[in-house]
Amino acid sequence: MNDVGPSLPRTMPFHRKLFLALLGLVAVAALAAWLARAKPSWWAPVARDAAGALDTARALEQGIAGETSKVRGPGTQPWSVRVRAADVNAWLGARLPQWLEFDQSLPWPGGVKGVQARIDADGLVLAADWNGFVVSTRWSVAPGVPGAAATLRETGTAVGNLPIPFAAGVGAWFMPVLARPLPLEAKLGDGRRVRVTGVEFADGEAIVDCETAAGS
Repeated sequence: MNDVGPSLPRTMPFHRKLFLALLGLVAVAALAAWLARAKPSWWAPVARDAAGALDTARALEQGIAGETSKVRGPGTQPWSVRVRAADVNAWLGARLPQWLEFDQSLPWPGGVKGVQARIDADGLVLAADWNGFVVSTRWSVAPGVPGAAATLRETGTAVGNLPIPFAAGVGAWFMPVLARPLPLEAKLGDGRRVRVTGVEFADGEAIVDCETAAGS
């Protein structure tokens, strides 16, 4: 009686391997498309005619203008301001469109509709509805050394719920300067300089630490 040894596994035919590989690519593409189309759970931009939005936006403008222009005494004077995401979104929804209508030279990418900001413990997110896709970019703030401003840095971009490595950030669509690390500093009309020295982020708001320095 002849002993029958274990049978050797047969090699999978090439056409079957190719079919499985293509099937895997289709599945990955379908998942990526679904993630890209899905809107983040927090996406809810403020409508231009939302009740109270314009008043909130103007109050935010006036508050920031008042704090930055306030005369605080000789030398370098530190101060802080609390910024709420709800107020920023009221400004983006109700006031930004008025600015764009007043100054046609301001950049506005084609296909962009709603814009929304989100503040959480990890930093700031700016998102925009671009032709039905919600494109969002996250930034963090690196504190400045004494006498220098903090720096706003892009840390990631996503389309819907799909991360897109190395993609251009949303902010760069509106202001090309945001495509690279940006020192948070501005010069006032009287020569003084206002710089952000650090930001403490929390869910829904941020405490912005600033200082006003005498002009040189």
